[in-house]
Amino acid sequence: MRLKKTSILTSLLLSLALILGACGEKDKDEATKDVTNNDTSNDIEETAPGEDPAATGEAFGFTKFELEVDYPEQEEALDVNYEEEKDATDAEYKNVDDDNSDVTGQAAMAKLKPFLDELQLNEDMTDEEIMERIITVFNINDNYTKIDIDITWENGEDKKIEDVK
Repeated sequence: MRLKKTSILTSLLLSLALILGACGEKDKDEATKDVTNNDTSNDIEETAPGEDPAATGEAFGFTKFELEVDYPEQEEALDVNYEEEKDATDAEYKNVDDDNSDVTGQAAMAKLKPFLDELQLNEDMTDEEIMERIITVFNINDNYTKIDIDITWENGEDKKIEDVK
């Protein structure tokens, strides 16, 4: 009789441990389930490895260049984003005056490269010199309402310039 009670009690405890263990695994799976929306449709396309201007000797003196120009009739009429990363380059170019151009990746880099080559900016330039060069190279009209410039030089220092009329 005693053996039967011990056997039943042992079986009951093992069954209970298995049931609780299975319930615990279910909670663990639910707790670690990825519930984020990994929507990448708005991400800037990257160029293929090896097309990084820094890797091909085409460095522009900066690793990041962002430019946004607003006009009275059009906010973000010109929006430029360029960023060198470890193994690729991100580029985005939007210009409502250029046939309403809005491109990313290699197409953006193809449009941006002539502008970036012509800029020839460096960290020793004053804000006024940088602003003048950007206005000239990107052919920005005098009636702009706001220009935002954000540059990260190759040495890691940031330069932010904002001109509001």
